[in-house]
Amino acid sequence: MTGAAAPRVLVAEDEKMVLRLYERALRQKGFAVWQVVSGEAAVELALKNTFDIAVIDLRLKGKLDGLTTYRALKALQPDLRGIIVTGYGSRQHLLEALRLGIDAWLEKPVTVTDLVETVHRVLQTPRSAPLSLMPPVSSQDNNALLRLFLQMLLATTLSDMAVLWVRPLGSQEMVPHIVLGDSGTDQALPSVPYSGDDTWLHQLKTAVDQETGCSCLIAPIKWQGEPLGAIAICRHRLTHVPYNQADLDYLVRFAQWVTPLVVTCLYPIEVLTNLFPLLEAVMGLLHQQVEPMEHQHPRRLRLIARLLGKALGLPPGRLLLLELAATLHDLGKVFVPREVIAKPTALSDLERSLVQKHPIYGEQLVRQSGLPDDIALWVRWHHERYDGMGYPDRRRQHEIPLEAQILAVAEALDTLLSPRPYKPALPFDEALKRLRSERGKQFAPKVIDALDRIADELRRHLTPHNSAPVTAQ
Repeated sequence: MTGAAAPRVLVAEDEKMVLRLYERALRQKGFAVWQVVSGEAAVELALKNTFDIAVIDLRLKGKLDGLTTYRALKALQPDLRGIIVTGYGSRQHLLEALRLGIDAWLEKPVTVTDLVETVHRVLQTPRSAPLSLMPPVSSQDNNALLRLFLQMLLATTLSDMAVLWVRPLGSQEMVPHIVLGDSGTDQALPSVPYSGDDTWLHQLKTAVDQETGCSCLIAPIKWQGEPLGAIAICRHRLTHVPYNQADLDYLVRFAQWVTPLVVTCLYPIEVLTNLFPLLEAVMGLLHQQVEPMEHQHPRRLRLIARLLGKALGLPPGRLLLLELAATLHDLGKVFVPREVIAKPTALSDLERSLVQKHPIYGEQLVRQSGLPDDIALWVRWHHERYDGMGYPDRRRQHEIPLEAQILAVAEALDTLLSPRPYKPALPFDEALKRLRSERGKQFAPKVIDALDRIADELRRHLTPHNSAPVTAQ
């Protein structure tokens, strides 16, 4: 609520008779109501007024549909609650609405009673904490990376809860190790006896289904054929939209990617560098969900950043943190609509503003994972420019840490060398020429000078025929 005497409701509906009915019913119940028939008009109103809740038809006049309109409104007013009304909804529309944080979904025909009751219910229901506001993880927690990737699993599968079970060394039980999100129950999640066959996995799924009251997906975690644990995900808000085979396939792949990290928790490994192939693989999997062509991007970016960091004399500890930041730098893109990131034509101002928020989302996720604050800030500032014209904070020159300046150059080089929906890949020498032209403008002079010194080495690793470069040592 905004604190106004009457809750402020924005209604976007292109059928004027329906719009009048909604407006009259809401005003009679004490709401202050604004009416529009297009998404563009809704955005224009939101630039001048603050609303508590928006009621939006999925199909609107103009270029913006209901979901795009809500996405734009949320970018302007993050606390806005939302209801989508439609007679043409599909499962994909519903999933996209929930990904955007829609609070309710009404299928036409909608009575004015249904509408008013739903608006009341949404405004009276405590706002669910978004993923980026989950409780932070202690920096001393050696499960920080596991928690980070489970948070990403929640976002990419539109789930409310993710649970990791493990079998501690010497134990004959699978016990809950990490629980994220809402289990839908006050009861502790169960442990089950481990058996040599897969009976334990079936028992675990049955127990979770009973405890949560909804159907869950579960996948085993195995290392060299030996069961180490399992990962489960559940949906409470989407009980009427069950998981499908694609969801299960994704969870199984995720369990395979994350297995080495589980091993490092059960069998401690001293050297963090051993984790980088795993982090690249998991980030590649998550990146592919958003940008299918770019699953190798985290690996290439870490290679470029490492070579630049060495050329600039970073000490080993700082270099290690830089590599970790390079691997995780695009975490926040999972919260940007895929169709915006993959758009082959120029972005609108609203779409560009959404893309430019991804470093902020990435910073929040890294901070809440318990990783060092320096890494979080480098992730936030990897799109800042030396001349102060970057985003999200318009920092300039020495206000930008050297590591973030390195990430900016590495990101630009790999983007120029890679095909994207909106452009072809450039030859290495042409990409290098473009970066040199931005020396002292977009990029820090000393980082471009370092790039020149390692150009031949980078050319060997990043030629077009080598899509999976060998990590520099």
